[in-house]
Amino acid sequence: MLSVEGRGGDGNLILFPGLWQTVIRSGFARRHTHAVLLCHTPGHGIDVWVDGQEAGTGLPCPLQAQEPPPLLLLHDATIHGAAQCWLHEAAVWNRAMTAIEAATVATHARRWPSGPRKAVSILVNGQSNAINYAINDGAALLLARGIAWHLGAIAYNVIARLGSSGGYTMAAGHGLYAALGNYPGDFLHDPGDGSSPSGWALGADGLALAKALSELSPEDLADVRAILWPWNETDSLRAYGEKATFSAAAPRFLGLLRQMIGDSDAAVPLVWWNAIPYGGIGGIQMHREVVASLAADNSKNVVIGNPQTSDSNPRGATWDPTTGAVAGGDPAHRDSIDNQRFARLAAPVVARHLLSSGFHDTLPVIPAGLTIRGGPRIAHVYRQSADTLILTIVHDAGTDLEVPLQAQHGAGFAVMDGGSMIAPGPIRAATLCTRIDSTHLLVRLEHPLTSSSERCRLYYPYGPVAIGRGNCVTDNFAAVAKPAGWDIADDLGTAWRENFPLAATDIGLPLNDSSG
Repeated sequence: MLSVEGRGGDGNLILFPGLWQTVIRSGFARRHTHAVLLCHTPGHGIDVWVDGQEAGTGLPCPLQAQEPPPLLLLHDATIHGAAQCWLHEAAVWNRAMTAIEAATVATHARRWPSGPRKAVSILVNGQSNAINYAINDGAALLLARGIAWHLGAIAYNVIARLGSSGGYTMAAGHGLYAALGNYPGDFLHDPGDGSSPSGWALGADGLALAKALSELSPEDLADVRAILWPWNETDSLRAYGEKATFSAAAPRFLGLLRQMIGDSDAAVPLVWWNAIPYGGIGGIQMHREVVASLAADNSKNVVIGNPQTSDSNPRGATWDPTTGAVAGGDPAHRDSIDNQRFARLAAPVVARHLLSSGFHDTLPVIPAGLTIRGGPRIAHVYRQSADTLILTIVHDAGTDLEVPLQAQHGAGFAVMDGGSMIAPGPIRAATLCTRIDSTHLLVRLEHPLTSSSERCRLYYPYGPVAIGRGNCVTDNFAAVAKPAGWDIADDLGTAWRENFPLAATDIGLPLNDSSG
């Protein structure tokens, strides 16, 4: 009945393709939205309206022929022929409409914006956790879907290819630069001559990434709205002393990657996560500090989609949801359930970032009352006594605090008692965490602190300490009333109705002897 030409054609909208075909309109492009009304009157033919405008009258109708063709909608009847299409609405009337009635129906179609539309495509780059996130667990597609929902985008997609002899965007075990032990990663090549990373060129992995992107069609490349780096595992094995090198290498590689997609103005944001609980203490703290520093520099256009990832389980671990206890599993990789949860939690954060960068489709505003930063944060640490701390929490979109399961035993909270990341002092883990009120927590340590407050730092968590699924302090966002029409769980399912975790500390927070 109708077909739309795809690649290689002129974008023609065709009525009854084949011997009886009539080109109704040309120039239809991918990811456009249109309203089409067909009205058949026996003995007269077919009248057509496109986007409320008359596009043809009395057009030939083969359904009255002795051998009418099969009646297919948006398909040209060939083996691989079709138009990729979503039907927002479809209706059938059992009689021909008058012109006045057709005009009335056309007004109803205005609920759907017509004409050119945008799509959200996410480019995933990284190593094995990125592979799990994008391909094995479907988390990247969940993230893209959530972003599209917040922006009113018509379509969403993920660009993610596995390592091979050709082009790829992800390679298991490969770090950002230089080989580490048995990890031969080389997205950015360190020539080993002591030169600044700001001048380093692409390594073998980087060239494979460039090859994979060069094989995309221009329109698919133009759809890339975010670069996603759900990885840190190999780079968190580095020494803390590599901070200066890593903090220069990351933006260098990001710049080269943006060149590959034609993003000369750094308009496409990099979405990173706070490091997962794997690696060395110095390496993972270094990674967290570098990511936070880049995110604080507006010129880099970096956003931390998940400010907390330690509230997750090792892949394949056993977990008791009644206690939060975790056993076994692969600590280098995150569990499927957690990867999918990370995606859902990151969606509003990334969507707001895209919106502030000028990208939106049918929804130009995300209302107040929805997540901005990705959850509550620790704003102040009062040292009430040598072993007791009072934490002041600043909410994002939640209004209260919840302290579930192992969080009640202080899971994740720790204080470095003097020292620094270069020469760490004793680590005093917490044994208790209780809610005081909607913005304050009481944390008790296993040992009294001996250093002065200004020499102590609170971490949540410290290094690769794993808090575990369900054991993180959270807000109460799942129960907070949403703005009218803006409860994503109503459209995409109840799994999207979740509380947001208390953000991890990027650097240790100083203790204060004052409660204010």
